Amino acid sequence: MRLDRLGETALHRLLAPIGYPKGVPLPPGDDAGAVWLGARALLLKTDGFRARDVRLAGMPEEAVGWRAVTAVASDLLAKLAQPLGFVLSIFLPPSAEVKRARSWVVGAARAAGAYGAGLLGGDTNRGEAALSAAGVGISDDPLPRGGVAGDWVLLVGDRWGRSGAAIDAHYRGVDLAPFPRVRAAGHWPRARLALLGLSTFRRWLSGSADSSDGLAETLWQLAEAAGLGIQVDRIPLFPDVRNYARVAGVEPEELVLFGGEEYEAVVLVRPEGRALVGAWLRSVGLPHTWAGRVGGEGVRFQGARLPRRGYRQF
Repeated sequence: MRLDRLGETALHRLLAPIGYPKGVPLPPGDDAGAVWLGARALLLKTDGFRARDVRLAGMPEEAVGWRAVTAVASDLLAKLAQPLGFVLSIFLPPSAEVKRARSWVVGAARAAGAYGAGLLGGDTNRGEAALSAAGVGISDDPLPRGGVAGDWVLLVGDRWGRSGAAIDAHYRGVDLAPFPRVRAAGHWPRARLALLGLSTFRRWLSGSADSSDGLAETLWQLAEAAGLGIQVDRIPLFPDVRNYARVAGVEPEELVLFGGEEYEAVVLVRPEGRALVGAWLRSVGLPHTWAGRVGGEGVRFQGARLPRRGYRQF
């Protein structure tokens, strides 16, 4: 069967268990892989992309390298793992300028430093312009995907809809000068190092996932892992996202639910822990939205079935 007929989600289900060890902290197919290192978990994550698929209009080359490391860091942090280090592999044709390669690596190094880690080298290869980053992190008790009926659905961060608007603007040719936070979300997304503070409340957390393929897809991934439905009643609709949607002639809800590239986290919180987690989020100034509950069947938004639609490689 061809990959475009099987689909990326089904391909992941097929490939993830191959060679995956038993008795490890996270199941196959989660945001990162993990093994025990004494009493702690060592996590490993890799991600890659073609440069032309992610470089939005006006995005500097350094931002491409930044994004490569951020994509990996976001997955590690969603599992409550402190990043320890990153490596970067780059692919470029022989005709490429040296400054392009250097810009990618400088951007990747800046990102690694922002997450309290270093860029530990990498690899250079001949080919179409592309990058592949990998990172390791450590956690006392990594948070897998999954959930329990009654859990609250917590959306952490403020790039919901903004990242989607930046991508939409790239393809529509909309000028983002009037929307600086939208442009920042699309060009320089920053994974939430503050998520590590949720480790204090680990006993009240059931599951989590990084959102980079879109919020709808992430909710479906969590529902699938939990074997339960998710009912979403509320999503963040920031004023600049509404304004952008009006200018571009799109629905703001579409940008939030299906935009992608947020590098934010969806966390499932047990009801008895909501007040404590909410108080901590407010105390550290971490933007957040209590979006709904775990239960029922399928994933629904305001009562209607939410399509499983997000970014697909195939």
